[in-house]
Amino acid sequence: MSIIMTITLPIRFRKRVKEIALSALTILTLLSCTDQIADAPLPRLLSLSFSINDNPMQLMENVNGEIVGDSIVECWVPNIMSSKELIANFAFDGELVTINGNLAESGSTTINYKTPATLIVASGDKARKYTVYVHTNTGLPILWIETDNRAEITSKEIYQRGTFRLVEDIRTRSAGDIIEGSLGIRGRGNSTWEMPKKPYRLKLDAKQPLLDEHEDEDWVLLNNYADKTMLRIQTAFYMGRISNLDYTPHSHFVELMLNGQYNGTYLLCEKLKVSKHRVNVGSDGFLIEIDGRAEGGKHTTFTISHLAQPASIEDPATEADSEGLQYAQDFCNQADSVLYSRHFADPEEGWRKYMDMDSFVDWYLINEITKNNDANMFSSCYMHLKHGGKLKMGPLWDFDIAYGNVDYNDNSYPMGFWVKEAEWFFRMFQDPAFVARVKERFNYFYSRKDDIMREIDENAIYLKYAARENENRWHTFYTYTWPNYTIWGNYNNEIQAMKEWLNARFEWLKTEFDKL
Repeated sequence: MSIIMTITLPIRFRKRVKEIALSALTILTLLSCTDQIADAPLPRLLSLSFSINDNPMQLMENVNGEIVGDSIVECWVPNIMSSKELIANFAFDGELVTINGNLAESGSTTINYKTPATLIVASGDKARKYTVYVHTNTGLPILWIETDNRAEITSKEIYQRGTFRLVEDIRTRSAGDIIEGSLGIRGRGNSTWEMPKKPYRLKLDAKQPLLDEHEDEDWVLLNNYADKTMLRIQTAFYMGRISNLDYTPHSHFVELMLNGQYNGTYLLCEKLKVSKHRVNVGSDGFLIEIDGRAEGGKHTTFTISHLAQPASIEDPATEADSEGLQYAQDFCNQADSVLYSRHFADPEEGWRKYMDMDSFVDWYLINEITKNNDANMFSSCYMHLKHGGKLKMGPLWDFDIAYGNVDYNDNSYPMGFWVKEAEWFFRMFQDPAFVARVKERFNYFYSRKDDIMREIDENAIYLKYAARENENRWHTFYTYTWPNYTIWGNYNNEIQAMKEWLNARFEWLKTEFDKL
C-alpha cells in the first residue's frame, strides 16, 4: 500500500519556488540554445516603458524605451532622479521575462537600472537577450555641486567652499558610479565670465580621477554658451589627440546641478598645468601663454621682441625676479631673435635649434583649419618649455569662437588665411622646410576629414537630449549670443552649419596649400 502525502506551502513560499524554478529553466534554456533557432522565430520583446503611475516618486512623465536592433533598449528619463530603481511595463512574445536573472512581471517588479540590465525573453527552449540602458536626465554624467549655505559664486578670485558628487555613465566608467568629495569653486574665463551661463574653476580637496582620467585636484567647467553646437572645443581636442602635440586636455560632457538647480551642459576638462600627466616639462619647466589680457593679472609676464602681446608664465607660480623667469624670458627672446635673423632657416643654427617645428606645425594647422579667432598670437596661445629642451607649442585651448562662429575679423568665412599672417608664423612660412612640413601635415589632417566629421556626428547624437535640456534652461537657439555670425534655429541646423563650414574650410585650404 502506498501513501500519498500532500504538503501545502504558504503563498509566498509557493511564489518563490516558482521563481526559482523559472530562473533555473531560463538558465538551462540559455545553455541549450543559441540565437539561431532554425524552425521557429525567437521570443521577442515588443515594448518596454516606465509609467509615472508605477513610479510616482521617480518620474515626472511617462518614458517609452526604444528597442534598437532587437538587442538593446534605450530609455531616456528627462528628469533627474536620485536612483534608478524603477518598475517597468513590458509586452513580449514568449512565456516569461527575466531581468538580471530574476523573474520579472510587468508593472510590479522593481529593478535597479544603475548599471545596464540584462533582459531575457524565453519560451520553451528558445530565448532572446536584450541589454536595457536607462539614462537619467540626458544620459550624460551628472555633477552635483553644493556650496556651503548655497552661497552664490560671484568671484573669479575667491573660492566658495562646497561638496561635489559626480554620477558617471557608461561612457566614462560604469553607469551610476559615484565620486564624492569636498572642493572649492570659483568663476573663470574672460568674456565667457560675462555670459549668463558661467564657467567655473574647481579645486578638489583631494586628487580624484574624474571621468576615469588621471587623478588631479584641478579641473574646469567650460560653459560653451557662445557655441550652440557645444562641440567646437571638443572637436579641436579630437584633432589634438590625432596630432603630434605632446598633450591635449581630456574632457567629458556633464550635466551640472548647482545648488539644487539644473545649470545646463558643461565640458568638464583638465585644467592646463604642469604635471606628469598634463604638461610634462619636469620640475623646472614652464607653461607659457601668449595673452593680450595678461597685463595686470596674477601671473608673471615678460615681453618677446617680435610679439605684440605679453607672455605669461601660467605654471608654476614664478616670482618676477626669479631665476626661472629669467631663463624662460632669455630662451624665448633668443629663439625670437634667431627666427628673425638672416640665417633663420639654417637647419643647424636657425630657429629650429630653439623651436620644435613639429609642434608648431600641428598647432598652427589645427588653429588654421578651425580659423580660431584668438590664435593669431593674441590670447590662449600656449607654449611649454623644458630646461635643456626646445620651445614647443601647445596645448590647444579656447575654440568656442572658431569654425565661423564669430562676427568680426572676417573669420565667419571659410576662405582666407588667419594664423598664417600672425607674428612668428608669418616668418616661419619664409622657411621652405616649414612650408614643406605644413603641406605634409595638412594632407594628413585632410585624410582624416571623414574621421573628424564622424566625431562631430557621434558627439551630436550623444548630446541630442542634453542640447534639448540645455536649451530649455538657457534659450539660445533662436537668440543672438555674442559673437555669433548666424543663428540657425535648432541643434541639428547648428551642427550641419558647423560641418558645412569645416568642409568648405578644408577644401579652400587644400587648394591654397597646394599652391605653396
